[in-house]
Amino acid sequence: MRELSDKERAALQRFEALPDSAAAPLKICALVSGISERTWRRSPPIPVFPISAHKRGANVGQLRKLTRGELVAPATATT
Repeated sequence: MRELSDKERAALQRFEALPDSAAAPLKICALVSGISERTWRRSPPIPVFPISAHKRGANVGQLRKLTRGELVAPATATT
């Protein structure tokens, strides 16, 4: 696993101060949850929504519940 950059560390520190009603970009969602950014773009484990013209994000409160195990991410089909 690669080391986090200074920008990523700072983003994670700011994440802790966000209220549950805030929106987090998918890049931060990937860092916090350990789920790849590609998975967040293609089949997100919680609902995502547009936060600007070309950015999507997820609710911080739902993301925290997901990382604590209070929400179950949908299982991926294996065929």
